[in-house]
Amino acid sequence: MKKSRKNLLVATAAVLTLSLNLTTPNNAGAGQDAVLPPFHTPIFFPVEQGGASRLPGATLLPDNPVFDFEGIPGWIQGKKYTNQMGVTIPKYEILVIKGSRIRDKSVTIPAGGIYFDSSPARGEVPMTGSADYFLGKKYYFVDYQPRIVFKKDTEVDAKHWTAVGNHLYRLLSPPVPKVVPNPVLTWRTYDGVSIRPWAVTQRWQKSGESWANQTPMTYLQGVISSAGKTGVRYRTLSGTAISREWWATRKDFFGDAREGQTLKMSDGTVTINAIHPGKKGGTVSLTLYPAKGRVRHVVLRDEPSPSLPESSALRHRMIAIDGPLAVVLWPKGAVNAHTVKLWIYGNVRELKTNASFGGLKEWNYFPIACPIAHHIGGMIYNSRPLKLSPGQSVPLFGRYAWLKLVSVQGQKVLFEVGSHNRWTPLITKSGNIDSVFGEGRAVHGILSTLDSTRLDLDPAVSTVQKP
Repeated sequence: MKKSRKNLLVATAAVLTLSLNLTTPNNAGAGQDAVLPPFHTPIFFPVEQGGASRLPGATLLPDNPVFDFEGIPGWIQGKKYTNQMGVTIPKYEILVIKGSRIRDKSVTIPAGGIYFDSSPARGEVPMTGSADYFLGKKYYFVDYQPRIVFKKDTEVDAKHWTAVGNHLYRLLSPPVPKVVPNPVLTWRTYDGVSIRPWAVTQRWQKSGESWANQTPMTYLQGVISSAGKTGVRYRTLSGTAISREWWATRKDFFGDAREGQTLKMSDGTVTINAIHPGKKGGTVSLTLYPAKGRVRHVVLRDEPSPSLPESSALRHRMIAIDGPLAVVLWPKGAVNAHTVKLWIYGNVRELKTNASFGGLKEWNYFPIACPIAHHIGGMIYNSRPLKLSPGQSVPLFGRYAWLKLVSVQGQKVLFEVGSHNRWTPLITKSGNIDSVFGEGRAVHGILSTLDSTRLDLDPAVSTVQKP
């Protein structure tokens, strides 16, 4: 467990980098009766009221889980990838089992109770040549649809998780006059990334309360209407969410293309019709000829803005996606006198939230947004419950992994997990098979949420011992 605590501190420091001031904050007056918190100006993402897609079993946490930090044999652990901006980011593949129960000498896992998590060591945005790994395969990040979701008149208490956007809140402690003027919340994403406690940017609706003018740090913000010992009521509370993403399995071209040039790829061709440079960027006229589908004429605009690729509005003027074909302008002065610097991606796939991943039956995709709406992970989870009998092996994620229930004796269960014809050591557990395999931010978020200091004192938990 010494290794887990050391890594927990490292992961917590990394996640703290999420609390960045993206631009000059727009501080509202203390007495202003605003519905929305004082978001950054400009706001990079659409703001919507209401709900967001929910993950089955979103509020479940692993119950006294086994932690195997070496991960599933053959899965990616700490693989480094350098994007076109020169930033190197380690990548991890994680397996989590939660909500499992022993019933009638078998083990059941609810929907959303077992998931693969692609977990980069920091946030990702498009237009940087970023890539991630899903089920062992590299995917290039083409574009996504992030948004800010807020709810009105929302209660956050100490016993339940409250979902806003794709984030979960719970009260750690109410306000303490002259000590901690604002309530302290714990926060986590659906896959587990968290800081405990989390400094949600909060202000009071009434001007007489303390800390009415905090500087906005992220898009996780709230306006407090009242607070008691057991709960806090928010006039509004916000979170981030992602509705869909586009990923490509091929980067067919990256570099300078000339005016009049035609670039041929397996998914179609792209012709550079005209390039018009300008003092404030410029435009490029393209014709896309997909191998399947209609011909499209598009004009992409170079946007010389320091907010790229943060801004959804600016980014979408620089990206054209047509089925499996995508053209993306380089975000640092793409348009020149007679050339344009761009990417052309092939085999582009649209991944919708809560929809099947790559056609895998009963395995759905769920993207994870950080507090400033960057992509920080992608889950592939079971959309239906799983039931295992002793001696049974079941394939996971299209046979990228296997789960084997060896035996059940009362409340004692033996199981193992494997891939690529290699298995973990036999795992002994009491009451369930909840477990976490791998490293990464989500794993350490789960550790911090569960309070890892007690794991080695719990007789129901057997940590994996390697030979």
